[in-house]
Amino acid sequence: MSTVLAVAPTDFKRWADHLDRLFADSGKNGQPLFSPFERLPDSASPERRQQFVQSLGTAVRQPGWMRAWHVEDAAGRMVAHLDLCGLKIPAENHRMTLGIGCEPAVRRRGIGAALMQHAIAFATDHGIEWIDLFVFDDNAAAIALYERFGFVEAGRRQDRFRLMGKSVDDVTMTLRVPRTI
Repeated sequence: MSTVLAVAPTDFKRWADHLDRLFADSGKNGQPLFSPFERLPDSASPERRQQFVQSLGTAVRQPGWMRAWHVEDAAGRMVAHLDLCGLKIPAENHRMTLGIGCEPAVRRRGIGAALMQHAIAFATDHGIEWIDLFVFDDNAAAIALYERFGFVEAGRRQDRFRLMGKSVDDVTMTLRVPRTI
């Protein structure tokens, strides 16, 4: 089992480097698509750093909050992440959006499952009732992981993106967080 570590504001550069690697592999060499951007965005820009730091410092269940965790390889490099984000509208503070990514070298090792367990525990501990996520329809491994944890398809936007010369459906999945007794 992999150790899940909290991401701190000082981790921004390592976080951005990890995301850059995920973007670089997106849809290449048989890898599933990770992002709707075909070109790598400027993930380390000062604006992104400011947003990252600000959202990590916002109280949970306040508009714009984020919490994030990561898993490191033996060399101490971030190789997987989980981010949980609150929505901007206060009336939606009972929900959060999940983002997750594992670099190709560490996939199929239980890291995604460990991160999903962490997300559900966080939601339970903070009284969050729903977890939402978005996944591309061709990412069968990710969809299977989410379904294993009880996520169900809540919607599908057909042909939402045109990436690498093909049509890609965007699937919305959701989980009603189990209440503890």
